[in-house]
Amino acid sequence: MRKGLLFTAIALLNVGPVDAFADDKRATVASGKTQVVARAGNKEVTLSELRLEMARLGLAANNPQAEQVALESLINRTLLAAAARDVKFHRKPEMMARMYAAQDQALAEAYLATAAQPPEPTRGEIEEYIADHTELFAQRRVYDFDVLSMDSSLFDEEALTPLFDEEPDFSRLEAILTQAGARYEVARLTQGSAAFPAPIRRQLGKYTVNDNIVIAGSGRTQIMKIISVRLDDVDASEFGAQARRYILNEQAQKRAADYIERLKKEAGVRYFRPSATPTASAVPETSPSSGG
Repeated sequence: MRKGLLFTAIALLNVGPVDAFADDKRATVASGKTQVVARAGNKEVTLSELRLEMARLGLAANNPQAEQVALESLINRTLLAAAARDVKFHRKPEMMARMYAAQDQALAEAYLATAAQPPEPTRGEIEEYIADHTELFAQRRVYDFDVLSMDSSLFDEEALTPLFDEEPDFSRLEAILTQAGARYEVARLTQGSAAFPAPIRRQLGKYTVNDNIVIAGSGRTQIMKIISVRLDDVDASEFGAQARRYILNEQAQKRAADYIERLKKEAGVRYFRPSATPTASAVPETSPSSGG
């Protein structure tokens, strides 16, 4: 990121006659007793704007560099937007369309987050969730995988599965692919079970070393062979807080999807272009393949 557009709060203050009032103003800003944290041209950057920018960038408040990064981002955007307006760039039809779309997107995301806010789970719901999802808590595991990735057009499940299904590695499969001149990559991956989507998590809970999970996407297919499995070192005292987050996240996603579907029905949404008509959600297809 370019550093040339980053100005300190003092450098951005209007430089005028040196008087007692100006000195007091600079001291107040530097002390953090005002909302103004910087000035870029004619625009003051406030502490509230800085906090919003930190949230937009996903920067944690306890990150010692968070405010610096957020302020640089804010000032860069302020100066570039001002320069664009000076030359009437924002009046171009395509830019106006993008600006309206960005405004609607920000409004829609903020409103949906509010409309889909789930109720706080009860202690009983949290305890039940922990008991029903042991793969996320007491039985959470860490897996080492060998992952072979190839173009999905090359993956013939019936022909290729016998080459890796009950094998300890991908040697046989790699030999065939190499002989055929097919491009593929193999890499080692270490991942905790909690990082996977629920369907894959549930499959992994039933599998052990040498078992495989095939994730077939529209562009790439990945074959994940389990090399080793071990229990994750987790602190049981954190289960309650973790379960609460999982519950709130899952309920928020469901409430958001339900709310959008309700709005579509109420608005009577109709589609007139076949190529643009939505189909079923394109979720990566997973198929278990357990050897041994």
